[in-house]
Amino acid sequence: MEILDYAEASAKENAAFHIANADALARESNTLLNMLLAGAAGALAYIVTLTDKGAAIWLIAGMGATAAYLFIVAATVLYKCWRIRPIWPPANEPKHLSLETLDGFDAVSIRRAELKNQQACIDANRDRNDSVGMWLNRCRAMATATPIVFVVAAWVGGC
Repeated sequence: MEILDYAEASAKENAAFHIANADALARESNTLLNMLLAGAAGALAYIVTLTDKGAAIWLIAGMGATAAYLFIVAATVLYKCWRIRPIWPPANEPKHLSLETLDGFDAVSIRRAELKNQQACIDANRDRNDSVGMWLNRCRAMATATPIVFVVAAWVGGC
């Protein structure tokens, strides 16, 4: 029984870790999304100013491409990182553990089955977090490429 107690305690801690990790990834995604939207909106506002002042086409083209690119990256963050996806709970629902449902099974068998269920939930949450983290890192890398987008668009606009 000590081994089952230890395994159940470890599973509970591990499940809590993955749920906390999902919260941290959501906060990071929210921060990146806000920064990208602020940059894109600022670029759009600057385009209006440049147009009013009759600025060079290459500058307007560069800022336009920058704004469009930042909106695309923001949409990617929204779709791949920030959208709501299921997080599996760390414990089973009481209706699945009622006396009627479990009648005929001994306590050790039930606890072992529950450990398998908890492992499946932990695996699903880990896979979810891995995907969100991978896309968050990709979107951060894409955001760092923004100056390249400006330079290329300004060069094409100046030709």
